[in-house]
Amino acid sequence: MKRNLFILAVAAILVIVAGCSSGTQKTLTEIGENTKTESVQDSRGFEKQLTPAEIAYQSAEQFLSMDNYTEAIANLRKATALKPDYLEAWSELGNALTKIKDFSGGIDAYKKALELSPDNKALIAAIGYNYLYLEDWDNAERYYKMITSKDSLDYEGNVHLGFIYQKKGDIDQAIRYYELALKNKPDDATTMGTLANLYEKKGDKAKQIEYLEKAVKAAPENYRFQSQLGSAYLDGKQFDKAIPIYQALANKFPDRAGYWRNLGLALSQTDRKKEAPAALEKALEIKGDDAYLLAVMAQVYNDTKQYSKAIEAIKRGLKAGNGQEPYLYYQWGIAYSKMKMYDEAIAKFEKVVSYHDPFWSKYAKKQIARQEKLKLIEKAKKSQGL
Repeated sequence: MKRNLFILAVAAILVIVAGCSSGTQKTLTEIGENTKTESVQDSRGFEKQLTPAEIAYQSAEQFLSMDNYTEAIANLRKATALKPDYLEAWSELGNALTKIKDFSGGIDAYKKALELSPDNKALIAAIGYNYLYLEDWDNAERYYKMITSKDSLDYEGNVHLGFIYQKKGDIDQAIRYYELALKNKPDDATTMGTLANLYEKKGDKAKQIEYLEKAVKAAPENYRFQSQLGSAYLDGKQFDKAIPIYQALANKFPDRAGYWRNLGLALSQTDRKKEAPAALEKALEIKGDDAYLLAVMAQVYNDTKQYSKAIEAIKRGLKAGNGQEPYLYYQWGIAYSKMKMYDEAIAKFEKVVSYHDPFWSKYAKKQIARQEKLKLIEKAKKSQGL
């Protein structure tokens, strides 16, 4: 009797299954797929059962290790579909999408992860980071301010807020946040360099130099900071401070004309001007004749009473011919004047005036008047037998 009842029960089940719709059969299949597990060994050698979502996540990790982002993303999407509260999968999906520069997709994935872990600083920063790449400054600002609202001196939050305000053109706010970032990382040379540039834009040369000096001290191997500091010293007419910087740079990079040029220019403005021509010649050897540098060289030779060398440099400069004629002819006039060749000097100063250069013409006209007086003085001396 019991055997007959069992046979009837099995037959009834078969009838019910046969009568189910295909949709119901699919649902049963999916349930089976979602609940089946796979055994793996953990780090201690014990067996561990992985769910289908975990299997998809592990597969994604393998594909990521091979830089196969297409398959990795597909598996991560599968993992999150199977397990919508899978924090690690959402976070890794955000990372993978960001890696392939799908910043909007990355944001969406990170936001899903953030719903599961609302105070996760790394996720908040990742969303802000992606908004930066999309140049959505307002949303980037909103997420980084979430970080600084919990820690006003947080480095990552402040340095990115500084960058955002820099992009918005608000220099004062950018400076404020970069300086807050420095309070957290006082040896951050990169932020010091950025602050130096911002203060330069504000026209605050003292603060620009202050931060460049700090940057050079914090990163003495960074030659770009040294170069910027040397340039700031030149602009600020602190030539004695510029000289050792450019000497070091020129020795380290002997094939860079700019360093020799700036060394020569700095030397030409100090009591070491006799050393300037050698540095300027180095620049000219590398770059080729440059009218401006040759005019500076001529001026140095005039200042050091080497008038023949001055004229030689002037002639080279005129052959180079790149718009420095007024400066060059002015120095030629000075050389002739020092040699007491006043008529020749007047001719050169008149040549300067003919170019109508507002700066050099003004000085040339004064020199013409001065040469006339010097001629009269020289004539008087000769008449007196002096």
